Amino acid sequence: MFTQHPKSLTPMRNILLFTALLSSQFTPAQERFVSNEAEGFYEWFHQRSQVDQLYQDQTTLYTFTENTSVYTEPCQQSATVANLPLAHPVTNIAYQDDYYLPEGVINGYGDLWYHVKGQTPNGRSFTGYIFGTHIAKGWRKADLNSDRQAEFLMIGVSPEPRQNLRDIKAELRIVDKGQLMAQKIIPGLCLFEDCASSPLLRTNTTAQGFTIIEASTMTVGCWAGIERAFYYYDGEELSRVYHAEYTTSTKYADEPFVVSSGTSTQICEYSHEGENYLPVWSCQTIEINNGRAAVALEQDQLIQAK
Repeated sequence: MFTQHPKSLTPMRNILLFTALLSSQFTPAQERFVSNEAEGFYEWFHQRSQVDQLYQDQTTLYTFTENTSVYTEPCQQSATVANLPLAHPVTNIAYQDDYYLPEGVINGYGDLWYHVKGQTPNGRSFTGYIFGTHIAKGWRKADLNSDRQAEFLMIGVSPEPRQNLRDIKAELRIVDKGQLMAQKIIPGLCLFEDCASSPLLRTNTTAQGFTIIEASTMTVGCWAGIERAFYYYDGEELSRVYHAEYTTSTKYADEPFVVSSGTSTQICEYSHEGENYLPVWSCQTIEINNGRAAVALEQDQLIQAK
């Protein structure tokens, strides 16, 4: 069983959100409404977001789970036509305006059933349906460990079953040649369809020369928000170094992290938001002295490391 709603609402999401953004009507129920001051950020965000590709016809989408099932109908009880590996490309078959979108709930997350076509790794063609939480909501390629080969980054809904209404988890993944190299839960980041949010996955090379991965969402409406999470990858593990909800000025994580490059080692932390809405990082080089290193992160705080 699944519910349906008119397709015409979804492909026009950006237009509807932009209309809401420019609205100047406020009520007590709209305490988190994004004001006109966010118009510039809205445009910046959606120039970089891949939300349109999730709904446009013939775009390439990617599986977010290993052994992703493709069904004959938008229903888990239907027959399976293919099982696909992680980060496998499929082609989106967009629903038309005079049709309805099939929705469902799996692991506590409400999402769409995507109508897709493609080929299995052994070359067999298929057409069928994949549930939305098994599709990546954002993806990029970037060289994260300076080996001159790009890794594949993805964000999507965590495969862990949802325990309650507040239990919302996204996940950031790094894949190389089809193998999962690193993964990290992003607590609270709402990516499934019921959130009506626009996802953003991007990388930014800082002034200090290291790369930061951003996984963020923007939602505009009566309960609007701008939530941004930043991660550093040291070649083995992902670290959440800053995470905040900007509309309510709520900070979830703010952690110093170590960046090593050749003979240079720095300890960095979030400083502030700079031009073009990009984060600015404050870094100090660790001075090596008889095998020990010390650097002041704050006025009276020293971090000691061997």
